[in-house]
Amino acid sequence: MKRIMELRKEKHLTQIGLGLRLNVSQKMISAYESGTHQPSIDTLIEMSKIFNVSVDYIIENTNIRTPVEQLTKDTLTPNELELLDIFKRLDPEKQQRSFGILFALERYESAQS
Repeated sequence: MKRIMELRKEKHLTQIGLGLRLNVSQKMISAYESGTHQPSIDTLIEMSKIFNVSVDYIIENTNIRTPVEQLTKDTLTPNELELLDIFKRLDPEKQQRSFGILFALERYESAQS
């Protein structure tokens, strides 16, 4: 996994330094980077914390570095986060109805201006 090497170098960590933080040997870090050995899920999660990226980014499943949860926390207000949480708990039909309500509110506000 070339991303592990890229992220390690960005953090100015040696293979030994990363290994110490992950409680694995330098040889194991080298094996991760060359692709001859795959890190465990726990190790990937720990790497994501060290590098502040998503596990998906480390395993090259996406090019988006920041975990979605972090993006929403950084860009949304508490009210927006609460609305998103409520919306996610609704079944698909109620989600569609909520869109209709929001669009109607928006048009009502525009007409009042």
